[in-house]
Amino acid sequence: MHKYILFSFLVILLFTNADCKKDIVTPEDIKPGSRNYTWTVDTVYAPYNLFSDLTGNSPTDLWAASSGDGEKIFYHYDGIKWTTDFIPRQFSPASIFSLSPTSVWSGGMRGEIWHYDGINWLRQYKHLISGYNEGTANIIFEDICAFSESDIYFIGQYLNDTTRTGLIVHFNGSSWKQIKIPNIRTTFGKMRKHINGKFYFSGLTNEQFTESTYQLYEFDRTTLEQIKSGLQNNDEFGSILPLGNKIYFIIGYDFFDYLNGQFMKMAHLSNSPNFLNAGIGRNIIDIFLLFSDGIAHYNGTDVQYLFRFSERIAITDWQIFEKDIFVVGQDTKGNNLIFHGNLNK
Repeated sequence: MHKYILFSFLVILLFTNADCKKDIVTPEDIKPGSRNYTWTVDTVYAPYNLFSDLTGNSPTDLWAASSGDGEKIFYHYDGIKWTTDFIPRQFSPASIFSLSPTSVWSGGMRGEIWHYDGINWLRQYKHLISGYNEGTANIIFEDICAFSESDIYFIGQYLNDTTRTGLIVHFNGSSWKQIKIPNIRTTFGKMRKHINGKFYFSGLTNEQFTESTYQLYEFDRTTLEQIKSGLQNNDEFGSILPLGNKIYFIIGYDFFDYLNGQFMKMAHLSNSPNFLNAGIGRNIIDIFLLFSDGIAHYNGTDVQYLFRFSERIAITDWQIFEKDIFVVGQDTKGNNLIFHGNLNK
């Protein structure tokens, strides 16, 4: 693993939009997020063993999940380096969520869910569906949303032949329950809870002969409602945008709030084809935006690159803390790169 120290000389993004000021309503008590970061890049040499998910309790306690190698599926970061225990496991994780240093959950292939107790990773549960045949079908948990040891959601897909059906499973601390929802031909991913108590997550439906689509969903623990759908192209694709304890949305090149069943445009973010229609932030004027050629920042006025990649990077996940942001991606050689921005004092 090599680390390179890179200082954040900001490069003004050419696609800054002059309408941003009038598009967004900014509370007076919120200050624009700083752009004064120092960046480091960790390279984990694991060719084609992709870090698919990232979680953590602090900048010195992060976990990454990787499904490509049975001996190297869980990596931990202690603030200095990334390590794995090299213990062979018959498990292919797709998602990981840390509740505390002694409680980390992971979901993955074959409907399996594993748990780390601070010492060992052990299988906790295997989800089965009536008529399920492991030879022709697969259950994959793509994301986890946990609040306590007795309130955890696992979402993903049930794949049977070529049909993918959305799936939600809840754990209450003692028993597991599949939530009854409409039979939806999609793959659920990136579930987050809003301050209003509702959950929002995305769905992807990949087509072989027609254009693939996405969906955005609202879930109140009992009822699932689709609130938006569209094509998976840059000017229409939608994703959830977590900002602190609130959930917003990126749709196409714009940033939206969702109030009373309506999407309200907050700002225009980009016209660049390199924009990945994804981001994370602390509030509405401190948003990190992800591009295939770098990491940018929106402060309520304009968008600027904070860090430029030396090549195109396939971004897979990200985590944000009070003074730190981590972005995980893969380079063209198949290595995992972890970009870490630390706010300067």
